[in-house]
Amino acid sequence: MLNNALLRQHQTLLAWGVLVLLLLVGVFLIIIPGVQKSLELGDRIEDGYQQLSRFRQIANATPEFMAEYERVQQNGLDKLFYPAGMTSAQVAKELQKNLANVITRDNGVLISSEVLDDRQPEDGEEKAVYQRVMVKTVFQSSPALLREVLHQAYRARPLMFVESLDVKPLDGEEAKNQIMKAEVQVSTYWRGGEVQHEKLD
Repeated sequence: MLNNALLRQHQTLLAWGVLVLLLLVGVFLIIIPGVQKSLELGDRIEDGYQQLSRFRQIANATPEFMAEYERVQQNGLDKLFYPAGMTSAQVAKELQKNLANVITRDNGVLISSEVLDDRQPEDGEEKAVYQRVMVKTVFQSSPALLREVLHQAYRARPLMFVESLDVKPLDGEEAKNQIMKAEVQVSTYWRGGEVQHEKLD
């Protein structure tokens, strides 16, 4: 009798132990991962709603952006760059001429002017619509003329950009008259890539 009672007691404890073990296994292998997965899905859904909201804002603003672009274009956007009908050499020559006119107009002395090679697209690399042309010019002038050259460069249409400027004082009589030697690199852009795109189309 005593052995039977002990056996039943052990079986009861064993059954409860197995039940507790199953519960623990269920909690750690099913419930906790399920909760974590649910939280992750909730975060992804929230991110999706935020992205959708941003896309809707962009879609709603697109007509305004297009209208603004057309307005700017009508107000002279095309005048900011050299046209696609010109070649790179023609643009460089025009840039050299404009820069020389500013220098010589106010009694500056143009020493040299050369076109600098810009980086060309590698094989397979798409050619940009707006391509840069750069010119290096060396001249002698007074500080006032140097300021005028820089001022006229930034006011020019089509656009001109001063990429670098190196100024050195001169010796002798020029120094007394505050004459200095300046080396300036100026760039501009032309719509050369449009021709290529039109051919591809």
